[in-house]
Amino acid sequence: MGVVLVLLATALGARVVASADDTVPMYAASTTIRPGDQLSTTNLRRVDVQLGDETRRYLSAHTAPAPDVYALRQVTEGELVPAASVGTREQVSVQPVTVQVDANSAVGLGAGAVVDVWVSPRDPQSTQERYLDAVLELERVSVTPVTADSGRFGAAASTTSVQLRVPRDKVAAIIGDVDKKARFTLVPVPGSGS
Repeated sequence: MGVVLVLLATALGARVVASADDTVPMYAASTTIRPGDQLSTTNLRRVDVQLGDETRRYLSAHTAPAPDVYALRQVTEGELVPAASVGTREQVSVQPVTVQVDANSAVGLGAGAVVDVWVSPRDPQSTQERYLDAVLELERVSVTPVTADSGRFGAAASTTSVQLRVPRDKVAAIIGDVDKKARFTLVPVPGSGS
């Protein structure tokens, strides 16, 4: 009886150890990946995880990422890359657009921060630099700070350049706002990690 118990314990232990090693290589984001970013070894890292039947839902690391693979949605640093969040360049629904924004509204924003974009149109009736009430132009877009611009006559910078990930159907409106010298203000989305 004692020999049978030892054999059963050994078999059970071997099965537990074998199942504990049932890991598969998958890709996780090594940095925050924004919509439209090309996926490569610079923003992906291999992790070995146990997913069971869920492996099809994530990007496998059995092979290197294909050259024409892009993020369709944001993937935060450390997150496994969902297979549904990747596609071809043609499937990307956002376009990077660089705009000048109020410098104070960009303080503390890092790459991949998620913001709402408010636009204050210039008052066409005024000969001075006056603006109308702000309008919410874009919701929940990711942003990347680009450079700080010096203010007039050596004063502190009043604007800074940022790159917004703009939905393609809104690009023309944003370019129109830039051409009309509207003022852009960024408001961080609570809980977005900005």
